[in-house]
Amino acid sequence: MPSAKWKNKKKQSKFDNAYWFSENLILESRLLPPAVTDLLDRIYRESKPQRKQPKAHLPQLEILILNLLKAAESKDAYLVLPMSSGAYSQLGKVSYRILIKHHIEHLIEMGWLEKNRGYFFRSGGRLTRIGLKKPILDWLKAKGFKAEDVERSLPKSCLLFKNEKKEVIEIPAVYVKQAAAMEDTLSNINKNLEKTFVDLFADDYELFDLNERMREKHETNPDNAYRLDLSAKFLTRIFNNGSLEEGGRFYFGWWQSVPKDYRPLISINGDFTTEMDYSSIHVYLLYALSQSTCPYADHYVFGRLAKEYRAITKTMFMILVNAESESSAIRAAMEQGLFDNGFPDGIETPIEYIQEIYKFHAPIAQYFGTGYGVKLQYLDSQIAESVMQRMLPEPCLPIHDSFIVRVGQSNKLKKIMNEEFYALTGLEASMKVKLISLSKERKQIVKELVDNELTGYSSRLLKWRKKYNWRFFTEGGASSDVPQLNIG
Repeated sequence: MPSAKWKNKKKQSKFDNAYWFSENLILESRLLPPAVTDLLDRIYRESKPQRKQPKAHLPQLEILILNLLKAAESKDAYLVLPMSSGAYSQLGKVSYRILIKHHIEHLIEMGWLEKNRGYFFRSGGRLTRIGLKKPILDWLKAKGFKAEDVERSLPKSCLLFKNEKKEVIEIPAVYVKQAAAMEDTLSNINKNLEKTFVDLFADDYELFDLNERMREKHETNPDNAYRLDLSAKFLTRIFNNGSLEEGGRFYFGWWQSVPKDYRPLISINGDFTTEMDYSSIHVYLLYALSQSTCPYADHYVFGRLAKEYRAITKTMFMILVNAESESSAIRAAMEQGLFDNGFPDGIETPIEYIQEIYKFHAPIAQYFGTGYGVKLQYLDSQIAESVMQRMLPEPCLPIHDSFIVRVGQSNKLKKIMNEEFYALTGLEASMKVKLISLSKERKQIVKELVDNELTGYSSRLLKWRKKYNWRFFTEGGASSDVPQLNIG
């Protein structure tokens, strides 16, 4: 018989893999309106209202159905949904009174859903998990919806403001004007992404393997996405510690969650892509703040910390930049097992290792163990905002201090990245370009993906062309045309 510990771990895994509710889901299908009406009639038979209100109830039920459809993609079929009225004060499309008190609670009474109240998930906080039971799963299957056809509308707000406890709060009045300007800029970037086709040159077998890898990574760290969701392409800036000058990086684009070895397969508007990133951006920013320059060719190889310890030194450096104190930095390093394989010659303790970093990076040692990392994130996010804005209308996908663009846009991107870094720091940027190198097998897979109209990739590309790229057809393009790819 399985132990209680094993059962709890299995339950935790199911809950951690739940789909997070979004009010921005949309589905363009003639099957949807009659299905929503059908489910509302079933709920009315349970709720027995004195006066039916379909005009108010139908739109919120449609949003709920699309979330349940996305949740049903996982074999465990759970939906993360806040059940307190206060959580709905900032939402514009759904209300606590209708979504929770009418739809959710009556579906639970009908035996279609189940509630797991206040589950504590590993990344912090308590939120209810709504489990999908057989009747709702059978109903969704019978209606013929496909979760992969569900898309997202532009978010109402694209800024998240958190306090010191990492709780989402309203933006204080003193920051409203500044936040509005940031909202406008990011809204324009998101509007461009709305019309952009961002996908992966991967077949169904590879996508299955990718989802397995993402699920395993999610079980280690629930903050990571647990599966690929191509509809998640709108960006949100997240600020920390009640300040608009701490944090501010861009999150929630699906390309930020896939393993690095899948990034070369990212496709923008049917084209291959190139990734370019700033090398050691936080080191450069710290030296710029101290009005000095780093004397080492490699920022993470110096003194007794030889090249074979470079990866450890880099990690320890980043821990020091982000930690609130030296003691918390050492604690974090030990928890990560950073020194499990020993130390360089002449160094015997974590403190001595840190002192070597202090000694050779003396001009910036004042920033170590001060929690300065969130301020550096704000600086690199401001650079990222300017880079994406200047690339418009060309799509530019951020991964913090790196950017993904179509292959023909790499020179433009490099120029803009250099100029924006220099504008902030007065220094020339150091950058790395990740070129695409395709094996013979990969070239064949890509060719089959774009040649065969029945593949998932080709069908998604055609759908995008019909919706957003009308010029492709008016200028002589046909549905059987494949992307013009330079794959050698």
